[in-house]
Amino acid sequence: MAIHFNHLQPIDRLKYFIERQLVKGAGYQLFVIVACIAMVSIAGGLLIAPINFDGHAIGEDVWWAFLRLTDPGYLGDDQGAWRRVVSTLLTICGYVLFMGTLVAIMTRWLIAFMEKLEQGLTPVSVKQHLVVLGDTSRTVPIIHELLGNEDNRNYFKKLNKDKDLSIILLAETVNAIIHQQLLAELNMPLKLSKRLVLRSGKSIQLDALHRAACTQATAIILPSQFQRSDSPVTSDVETIKSLLSLNVLAESSGLHPRVVVELDDARHAKLARKSYQGGLSTVATDETISRLIAQCAVVPSLLKVYSHLITSSKGAQFYFKSAEPFVGMAINHIKQLHSAATLIGFIDPQTEHFALSVGDTAQHKLKQADVLVFVAQNFQQIEKILPSNKLDKVQSAVQKTTSKVSVKKSHKRLLLLGWNRRVPAIIAELDSYVKERFEVTIVSSLATEIREAEIAKLGPFSERTTIEHKAADYMVEADVKQLNPDNYDIVLLLYSDRLDSTEEADARVLVGSMVLNEVLANTQQQPHVLIELSDPSNESFLDQSGWDTFITPLIMSHILSQTALMPQSQVLFDSLMKAGGIQIRLRQLEHYSDKEMLKVDQLKLLAERQGELLIGMVKQDLSGDQVILNLENGTRVSQLANDQIIVIGNEAGIA
Repeated sequence: MAIHFNHLQPIDRLKYFIERQLVKGAGYQLFVIVACIAMVSIAGGLLIAPINFDGHAIGEDVWWAFLRLTDPGYLGDDQGAWRRVVSTLLTICGYVLFMGTLVAIMTRWLIAFMEKLEQGLTPVSVKQHLVVLGDTSRTVPIIHELLGNEDNRNYFKKLNKDKDLSIILLAETVNAIIHQQLLAELNMPLKLSKRLVLRSGKSIQLDALHRAACTQATAIILPSQFQRSDSPVTSDVETIKSLLSLNVLAESSGLHPRVVVELDDARHAKLARKSYQGGLSTVATDETISRLIAQCAVVPSLLKVYSHLITSSKGAQFYFKSAEPFVGMAINHIKQLHSAATLIGFIDPQTEHFALSVGDTAQHKLKQADVLVFVAQNFQQIEKILPSNKLDKVQSAVQKTTSKVSVKKSHKRLLLLGWNRRVPAIIAELDSYVKERFEVTIVSSLATEIREAEIAKLGPFSERTTIEHKAADYMVEADVKQLNPDNYDIVLLLYSDRLDSTEEADARVLVGSMVLNEVLANTQQQPHVLIELSDPSNESFLDQSGWDTFITPLIMSHILSQTALMPQSQVLFDSLMKAGGIQIRLRQLEHYSDKEMLKVDQLKLLAERQGELLIGMVKQDLSGDQVILNLENGTRVSQLANDQIIVIGNEAGIA
């Protein structure tokens, strides 16, 4: 059957021409409507011209038609049948063309213009601000840590010549709804929320980076995103591409702002440093979380201490201060001058080394580049300095001691439920504790061959660590019962990164925790349980469990924000979390004395004789363990109340 096509008729060509004009935008649409109004006005003037016997020019008739077209109020003024017919037709056309189409086009144009402004496509005109590249699970905690904490804002002002802290968030999609949702999650006062500006774009796009004024920023935070472990393109690939784009923009402007970047894999740190020629701080998620999990597995209740020190909203935290006003003075002298805060040591920025202020280090003469490290409740405490005439009186109480207490080796059984790409790093970190022996049982539905191959990539472990693989699902109660979790000292429940989203990953962990709780409910021996989640919004589900809960995005957000605000904090966290170096420990009072109760000032001296610094205590009450940092000298520590002493000391003997 033959198909015949007719040639385009003139009316079709006209319709095509009008269509092409209308799709060009509001300006062309207005032009078409104005042309239609002009033609209808001319036509109306020509229709009324033959009955005008008063000698009006054609222009007057066209104007008459235009008035009827634009204003229906003239309809009742006309006399004569033909004049009224034409006037009625013009009024109807006016409703369609002028009051309908013209107003609709202008309204749509105004709405489109406002939506375009809401998308954040206009470059910002600010300087000395912080930029967060990407809207991820880390975004809200980072902004809340920096903008929602008064001490952090004051610290930023001190470092930036009284410049108020402003944050530019570069998100892939920006509109009014997303902006309001973000402000609702932050729950900050209006005055502070105005300092948060959203810009649209990706961190790999040069124009988007320019839009956020990255080269004018004090620091740039580049957090990582959730990515499946079996994905061919990891989040580190996009991160390094973003660093390359930042470097191109920085080279073109001659300004290289400091960048704090989160990497999933620590092995990509060298490549990241090659990608950006400016100041770069790399924080590796696998290395940081594996070290923290290993430490908290060795020392129960340590996570509560870290949550206070890392999270500024929970009380005392680490603060940093330039040693320039105290050049040539000994650390011991500076410690006594700052009676309101606890001076734990100093950082040498050139060597990136943290030294604890005990023993020989306490006599170190400060240099101009040194940075003092404090534990304090707020920024004002490290600014408060005693008068110099009281120094000699207090100094006499300081003693130099180098005694060391031997640590007995212990054997622990660890049940590891679940699998993600950090498991090999966790086991490697546990193996680096030479005073500990670990018998690790890994339970997962992932094939044993794949698990063994991933663990083998980190090399052979010492004889202190043995690994056994089992295939089971921790969401099935029967499988968990067969594992006998009460026979283990530590149970570690990890989320899976082989699922599509953090919601699915955490849903499995939450169900698994309920199954584990059911199995352990009637057992006499309770293991130390640690749980890792991937979504900060699920933190409240395990608040009442009494188990240690690692919210990986929250931990990484706090470290990233603190590193952006205080670059020295990365050196400190690396030193404290690494096995075999300076670490935080929990002690009983009997470790230092056979007395049942001691004051903090007495306990400080006993701890320093063993090469440790006392920074706080964990006090047990009806509501649970209460962490108190930066204790006053008159505070009493009781053995009968089972108070635990928080100290920082050197752990000798890394493998």
